[in-house]
Amino acid sequence: MGYQERRVELIAKRAAPHLEPGEQIQTGFIAQTGSWIFTARVWTFVATDRAVLIVGRDSVQRLPRDFRFGEPTGMYHKVELDRTYKVHRQYYLEITAADEALRDMQARGDAPESE
Repeated sequence: MGYQERRVELIAKRAAPHLEPGEQIQTGFIAQTGSWIFTARVWTFVATDRAVLIVGRDSVQRLPRDFRFGEPTGMYHKVELDRTYKVHRQYYLEITAADEALRDMQARGDAPESE
């Protein structure tokens, strides 16, 4: 199993306990908060066909699926929510895929309603 496959498996494993029955993962990526080795925390973002999940070590947030991550640039892309999440450029394809999946869902008229 290659690196990419292991990343996908890890993200799916972290999201699995928090998915609703029948909910499908579209893409996912890892982000961090903090700036030093002792203050950094790692978060798993998972875009599904119903929501955006932010899975931390001790918590999970469920956001409406209408959230857009924006066009990633630079070494780290910043996602501003309850705090600033930084996503390394190795996950830029996944960020773009999440926004494209949302656009496709909206074009088909099957995007979930905002909560």
